[in-house]
Amino acid sequence: MPEIDLSGRSDPPSRIRIGRARFRDVDSFVDLLSLVNPGHPVPPLVLTALALRPGRLTHGDCLCLIARSGDRVVGALMASPPRWTDTHPLRRSLVRSVLYIGGVAVASGHRGRGIATALLNMAEQHGRHAGLRLLTLEHPPAMTPFYTRLGYSAGQERLIVALPGPALQERKMPGHLSAVKRLDLGVGFATVPGAPAGIVTDLLPGCSLPSTARYRNGRLVT
Repeated sequence: MPEIDLSGRSDPPSRIRIGRARFRDVDSFVDLLSLVNPGHPVPPLVLTALALRPGRLTHGDCLCLIARSGDRVVGALMASPPRWTDTHPLRRSLVRSVLYIGGVAVASGHRGRGIATALLNMAEQHGRHAGLRLLTLEHPPAMTPFYTRLGYSAGQERLIVALPGPALQERKMPGHLSAVKRLDLGVGFATVPGAPAGIVTDLLPGCSLPSTARYRNGRLVT
C-alpha cells in the first residue's frame, strides 16, 4: 500500500497509507461514506463493489480506496461507472471511458491533512492506468475552490456530455454542482451558447461539436 508522509501537516508526525479497500474494511468504509450525504443510506453498490475481485480497477469496474493511519481507516473513496450508463446502448464503451466518483470522506480529526487530495490523486492514477478518459463528481457549492485547485472544471450547474448524433446526457443533483476532470487530453470541454454548463465533448468517437452548435430545449442544434 503506497504511503504518504504527512509529517509536515500534523503533530505528532504520521504516515497515511492509501490502498485498495478490503471487504474486512466494510464497516469503516460504509461509516465514512455515510458522511458524504448525511441522513441518506449508503448505496447498496458499495457493498456489492467491495465483494468484487480486482479487474480494470480495484474492484471490477469500480474503485474502492481507503486511507489508513496505523490500524485505523481514516479516509475512503468510492467510484463506479455513472448510473446513466446502465441502460445506454453504448454502455460498454462508456464504462471504459468515464468514472463517477460517488463519495470521498475523511474522518473527523484527520481533515485538513491532504488525505482527500491523496485519495483523489490515487483515483486519477488508477483511472489513467485503466484507460479511462474522464472523471466526474458532484460537490457542494462551497467545495468548488477545492476541486478547481485539483484541476477539475468545477462549479458547473450540471453535467452535460455530448454523445454520438444530437444526443446529450444531462445530470443534476439537487443542492450540488458538477465537476469533471479530463484524464485524456483528447476529451474536450466546450462552451456552447444557450447551454447551462460546459459540455464534455469527444468522450467517444463522433462526439465533436461544430463551432455552430447551439443548445436549445435540452438538445444540440448545429
